[in-house]
Amino acid sequence: MSAYYHSYQSTASSILGSFSFKESFPVYLKKFFKQHKKYGSRDRKIIAELCFGFFRIGNAATSYSIVEQMMMGYFLTHDFDGGYLAFANPALADKIGASIEEKIDIIEQQFSGFNLAELFPSHSSISAVIVQHDFALHHFRKPSFFLRVRPLKREKVLAALKAQSIPAKLIGDIAIRIDANVDVEKLIDLDTDAVVQDISSQKTINMLADLPAHPTTIWDACAGSGGKSIMLADRYRKVGLYVSDIREEILQELERRFKLAGIVAQKLFCTDLQHPMSTQVAKSNLPECGVDLIVADVPCSGSGTWGRTPELLRSFDETMISEYQFMQKSIVSRLPAQLKPGGHLLYITCSVFKEENDDVVDYIQQSLGLTLVRKEMISGINEGGDHLFAALFTS
Repeated sequence: MSAYYHSYQSTASSILGSFSFKESFPVYLKKFFKQHKKYGSRDRKIIAELCFGFFRIGNAATSYSIVEQMMMGYFLTHDFDGGYLAFANPALADKIGASIEEKIDIIEQQFSGFNLAELFPSHSSISAVIVQHDFALHHFRKPSFFLRVRPLKREKVLAALKAQSIPAKLIGDIAIRIDANVDVEKLIDLDTDAVVQDISSQKTINMLADLPAHPTTIWDACAGSGGKSIMLADRYRKVGLYVSDIREEILQELERRFKLAGIVAQKLFCTDLQHPMSTQVAKSNLPECGVDLIVADVPCSGSGTWGRTPELLRSFDETMISEYQFMQKSIVSRLPAQLKPGGHLLYITCSVFKEENDDVVDYIQQSLGLTLVRKEMISGINEGGDHLFAALFTS
């Protein structure tokens, strides 16, 4: 078997050496296997695990060779050895079942240049509320997959998963965690019965729990795929929902999702909220008196979600943090004019960087005249989800 593992190691090393970060690594890997059909399912699985292990240790061991880093990554991301470590490093294979803290100690003893603190790029810019040691360890585990059950659909969804013997855990009343790789689209009527939505994203709705009254009009200003729009419509029935995004194709897809979800929006419109003219566009599409609630899930570094795209641990350009902050300030500066007196703004990012979170909160208070109600870094560490930041303001 050693010849097989040597081949897997060599192939994975070659793939990583040729990857240019111009596209997502899963897409790149899929293209590679499509071009090289000699690899069977087991071959592809082991090669992929070696590659993703390499990415998941980020910058913690960059002084070592690709092969050595793959070896460390495989050890830290697996609870049992399928045979690779027995071939590559028997001493690590013997300790594969140890706790993650013990495994870190073992790696540091064998590879003195390994530094967990360096795993995450621009770690000095991470918000102070995050425990960086725990946050780094979080990246050694593949995140879970989550569904948000729509109103009155919980039992139907759980029954569909149970019928196919798919392990699923209900978290709270409406969140379902699925750890296995499952094509849920074949089992569940997505958007009709349940929505694919990370657990931390689902928790952003809790920021609105203490609003003095249910909003009657809501503007989802940076709608993206629309998961939060559907969640808002589920939470606030018969609300007047207004939705915008910079991309026309996104709004077309959202129209399709709304139809499946049985949601009728008051208006969907396209606008670039960084552009000064967007104020007029928004004004012409929103109620003349303004709206009760604006949700702004703004473009960001996405650093709180890199557990899902671990190649970004090795490719992120830290100068982009300030560029994202500039974009975020440009967007939020155009929102208060559309709020009713006493209305609320919910600012959201999937970033862990202070510049995109706390510093923008300070800007909103000091330059836009809104009052901070509460802010929170929503951690997905315990459930296997993402990290999101949310801050609620009132006018």
